[in-house]
Amino acid sequence: METDSPSGGRDRSFFYPHQMFFECMTALAVLAVLVALSFVWQAPLEEMADPGDVTYVPRPEWYFLFYFQLLKYFEGPLTVVGTCVLPALVFVLLLLLPFLDKGETVDVRKRPVAAAVCLAVAFSVAGLTAVSILEDERHGYRMVLPPITGEQIAEGQDLFRRFCQSCHGMDGKGGFFAPDLTQIGSRTNRAYIERVILQPQIVSQTTIMSLVPLSDTERHAVSAYLSRKK
Repeated sequence: METDSPSGGRDRSFFYPHQMFFECMTALAVLAVLVALSFVWQAPLEEMADPGDVTYVPRPEWYFLFYFQLLKYFEGPLTVVGTCVLPALVFVLLLLLPFLDKGETVDVRKRPVAAAVCLAVAFSVAGLTAVSILEDERHGYRMVLPPITGEQIAEGQDLFRRFCQSCHGMDGKGGFFAPDLTQIGSRTNRAYIERVILQPQIVSQTTIMSLVPLSDTERHAVSAYLSRKK
């Protein structure tokens, strides 16, 4: 490997062990940061997958949102372009890159074409990711629920008794006009319960269930309580 030296000459070093040492140290540093972040900022997880929930709309993680958004522009006969042709072209380009780019310097200022391509790719990925996030929020595909706490479950139990138990049965008590919810947490997930409270018609167009006058915080409490009934 050759690099420019401050004196204007050329410095030579072998890939092993010099370059490999720096790459290994960089990988270990990144791994250490990720491990630290996993302890400090835990990633929120959704409820367990429920095959019976036909209302759940899956979405990829943030690092694949740009590609997910890109596929929206290739519909019908063009689907094969987004799913096969474009990924194949990217992989071929990566394989040919060492042969196409034979620049002798690592100074970005002296390689405008490579720098422009990298910037264009970075801005495209960031832009598509931002558009996908905005569309998901506008259509309500992502339902972000607060973590379940003991206080939330206790509040949800009280709200269920006040607003829901006159129709729904629970642990052998309550009404008989609506389905028994004693083990509702084993049959569906919390997000689906939230959607039912917000829009009862997703269960049945002929349902007699009316909208329950709950605030967002109260609705989260009820769904937390019911999701733990297993």
